[in-house]
Amino acid sequence: MDTNRMKKATEWFYSTVFHDEAIAPRQASRKLPPLLRAARSLENGTAGSWQSRESIFLKQATLLADYTDDAVYSGQVIRYYPTYQSLTDEELRGYFSWRTKLRNGQMEKTQLSYAFLYLYELINQIGVSDPMDGYQKLKAFRDTYGQLDDAVLPYLKQWLEDYVIYYGLDPALLADTPRVKLDNCIAILDQVESQPPEKVMYAVKQLAPKWLSRSRFYADNPSDCDAVIVRVLRRISAHCAARCKKSMVEQYFGVLEQYQAWLFRSAVFYDRRKKENRKYAVDERCVYRCRGGLWTVWQHPYALGRPSPELENLMKTIDSVMREAFGYGHPVKPGLQTKWIIKAIQEEVQALLAEKKAAEARKVTIDLSRLDKIRRDAAITQEKLTVEEETEEPEPPPVSPAWEAAEPVGECPLQPAEYRLVQSLLYGRSLDWVSKEGHLLSVLVDGVNEKLYDVFQDSVLDDQPRLVEDYIDDLKEMVRP
Repeated sequence: MDTNRMKKATEWFYSTVFHDEAIAPRQASRKLPPLLRAARSLENGTAGSWQSRESIFLKQATLLADYTDDAVYSGQVIRYYPTYQSLTDEELRGYFSWRTKLRNGQMEKTQLSYAFLYLYELINQIGVSDPMDGYQKLKAFRDTYGQLDDAVLPYLKQWLEDYVIYYGLDPALLADTPRVKLDNCIAILDQVESQPPEKVMYAVKQLAPKWLSRSRFYADNPSDCDAVIVRVLRRISAHCAARCKKSMVEQYFGVLEQYQAWLFRSAVFYDRRKKENRKYAVDERCVYRCRGGLWTVWQHPYALGRPSPELENLMKTIDSVMREAFGYGHPVKPGLQTKWIIKAIQEEVQALLAEKKAAEARKVTIDLSRLDKIRRDAAITQEKLTVEEETEEPEPPPVSPAWEAAEPVGECPLQPAEYRLVQSLLYGRSLDWVSKEGHLLSVLVDGVNEKLYDVFQDSVLDDQPRLVEDYIDDLKEMVRP
């Protein structure tokens, strides 16, 4: 072994790579206020090892309910399901400084984690005098802070409903929620025989909004369509009650069923009442029950905001039958093939037409007592007209204006050029204008397919471009000649 070589390598290592260095003194962390230190102590030791995160949060929040701070923290805070325990000391003081300003009426946009932490406090009854006070503060935060950062709104809207249910507040607070509005509409159709026509049509438009909102025939004949729709619904309801196992409402919106419910989902919430058995009725149909901390709810499957495809198909079928009976252009395919329903629609349409015809006949009346006066007035008019007429130069014949594409109307999502493209294809017009106006045909085709995908769940144009035949009738409802 070359000892001299080893000696040189050792000397090089200690002189170049390794050398003595003084130990830097440890910097002491910023001392926490006593109340925050007390709250931190709840996280440590054996007391915190067997407790849930939610219970520790509630104990800390109760201790810090009136705590104020003025420490400035400008760093970024990103925590999912934030709690005091998940924040560093500096982040924690920054939160309480923001909350102090908020409670003093100084609303400022802050970290999303801070906003959620404040909401967790409210739904756990921290910083509120009673449940109704908490509801008002949640609602005020929605209306004010929601304008600064709308990321909290989807959660807060649901938590407000859960809050009313969990704390047993007045169900009238839920009157404007989508669930209750849909339940009320379903209840109207369940009693369609006794409900006034205007209420029935309001319910129909809420529960099946798609077809009627874009039907040109309905837009041209709303009163006639409303009359037939109400009559048909009453006939279907009576038929189902007499001859079917399910009522009309059950067939269109599903049978009332029990579902598991999770109140305050996606929130840090400690259930202090989970041992209580409770019942809360939002309305006659939507009823919540809690047993052993588990919540269930009775409701219609379609009471969750989804439109009823069966009711939509009925509206389209009524529209189709009425177009044929009224001699209206642009026929559409019926959405249903059930024979007894189509027969009922046809009978109600014919009955309406007969009533309209009879009403028109009653309007033709002749008052014989006025004939003499009419003759005298005519004689006077004739004398006045026996004057020499001046020769008038005939007006030139009107010049037919060049065809011009109509602009999109109603809720049509297409841009003007896209609308004109579909219009040209539907009604056999030239596409020369596309290049002349500086458009790319492929871009227009992609735009049409993309914007109409939500309506048809499919592409309506191919690359040629040509219209997909199955959608031509429906497209004519959206795009006028």
